[in-house]
Amino acid sequence: MPTDPAPVPTFNSPSPLKSPEDQPPTFSKRPFILFAIFLLLLIIAYLVWYFQYNPQSLETFDAQSPPATSSLPSPSPSPAFLLQGKQSYSISQGDKTAPQITKAIINPLDPKLNQQQTIQIKTSHSNPIESVTLKLTSDNDQAEINMELVEGTDLNGTWEATWEITDTVLYNYLLTITAKSGDKTGSTTIAMRSTL
Repeated sequence: MPTDPAPVPTFNSPSPLKSPEDQPPTFSKRPFILFAIFLLLLIIAYLVWYFQYNPQSLETFDAQSPPATSSLPSPSPSPAFLLQGKQSYSISQGDKTAPQITKAIINPLDPKLNQQQTIQIKTSHSNPIESVTLKLTSDNDQAEINMELVEGTDLNGTWEATWEITDTVLYNYLLTITAKSGDKTGSTTIAMRSTL
């Protein structure tokens, strides 16, 4: 038995429009978003171009920022770079009959003005080493100090000295180590910075 089709509900709506000209305008977000992105990229490109080809415009920003303060003026030209803190140097000498200076430990290697610095020197020789002296050549001065044996023996030991740095070592910073044993003298110079 055939069934009657279900009735289609009807709404009280106006009759459908027949042509596209008769339809109300609709707003699409996609073209607006694309236009906004294009405009943003255009502004960024202009700013990059402006600051790249007009460097004096950056000076106005620098003029408005407060100047950087420094307690000490920077030396000119810049001193050679030094490692910071405690550093050690292995040393080899050509004259094997003289007292051998085999190692230097400098703490700190990068001393500041009026700072204490401790230096240890390792020495060895077949005869007793009578003295080890240390000479610092700095920017404007020279200082010399006798070192004391603090470890080992006078045949194979570690000598040490502590002093206060009383001159800058920005351009000239040389340590000359001299070890004496009878009529034999071993000497070496470590030049961290030198314009001499």
